Amino acid sequence: MRKILSEKEIIKIIEEKLPEIIEKYPSIRLKIEEIIERKAVTKEEIKEILLELKAQRERLVKIEEELKAQREENNRRFEEINRRFEEVDKRFEEINKRFEEVDKRFEELTLRMDSGFKILRDTISAIGSRWGIGAEDAFRKGFEEVLSEVGYKVIKWKKFDKECKFFTFPRPTEIDIIIKDKKKIAIEVKSSLSLADIEEFEKIVKFYEFEENEKIDEKIIVAIFCRPGVEEHIRGLDIKLIKGIEEARDYFTSSSL
Repeated sequence: MRKILSEKEIIKIIEEKLPEIIEKYPSIRLKIEEIIERKAVTKEEIKEILLELKAQRERLVKIEEELKAQREENNRRFEEINRRFEEVDKRFEEINKRFEEVDKRFEELTLRMDSGFKILRDTISAIGSRWGIGAEDAFRKGFEEVLSEVGYKVIKWKKFDKECKFFTFPRPTEIDIIIKDKKKIAIEVKSSLSLADIEEFEKIVKFYEFEENEKIDEKIIVAIFCRPGVEEHIRGLDIKLIKGIEEARDYFTSSSL
């Protein structure tokens, strides 16, 4: 079997035998030169290759310069963005500080308003109480004038329940008694009537009957305003409810008392 030589072995044989072969066979030299000339790169080709390499290098340099410029521009833009972010952060800090100041002022204002509303509520409550007393006195006086116009006489009965016969603690009592033809009518005049007022009225009537040893013929309450539940409650009692001065005038004018 024939042995196949490797490239290294062929090159080694050529290097060792080629000079001897060329010397022995001169025509071989011409063949070798012809082959080398045909396969070798010409000077023009080398020049073109060098020019292309130069152009490639110039393009690479230009690209590198463009990339460098782009990097510098990007860096400049990033620095500008960072600067703007820092300004925005600073503004947010200022806004937060202002909000904190506003919150503080709002809290102070809320405290002042709460205090002011408390004073206002207390003032209104005090005025309301005074108005209630004043309105009731005016209403009572107006009612007495109505009674006097239709010929009735009002006696104000007052007594102190010091022995707590009808009340849980010693206290003064007061009630208006209308007397006509020996008939006695207990009258209570209220600007605003509550369930507690009705209970107190009945106790005072019983206290009067006990102290004076005489019977009240009729019980009447005259009121401008009735609180919830009052009218329903009073229907089950032997008490006549009259709402307002006009209704009272009509009642006492048309009544056969």
